[in-house]
Amino acid sequence: MHSHSPSRKPVKFKRTFSTKKCMAAVFWDRKGVLLVEFMPRGTTITAASYSKTLQRLRRAIQNKRRGMLSSGVVLLQDNARPHTAVATTILLQRFG
Repeated sequence: MHSHSPSRKPVKFKRTFSTKKCMAAVFWDRKGVLLVEFMPRGTTITAASYSKTLQRLRRAIQNKRRGMLSSGVVLLQDNARPHTAVATTILLQRFG
């Protein structure tokens, strides 16, 4: 019985990591994606920027899921400061 050695050396793959990171806010329902919003590089989410995103989400729901706002929308979010800020909670109450 002969044993054969591999004729080729195994190739080592070099991993390179991207230095550019991107943050995206994605909103979806059971039918699909409603809104994808990419944050500018180096920015953080504040109550003001989150409120603007929620306003764009409301418009996206109006355009893509007619009647959904009147039947009720449940927004699942954590208790991060932009999510619990007074301006954000007032905006969400105004949306109904």
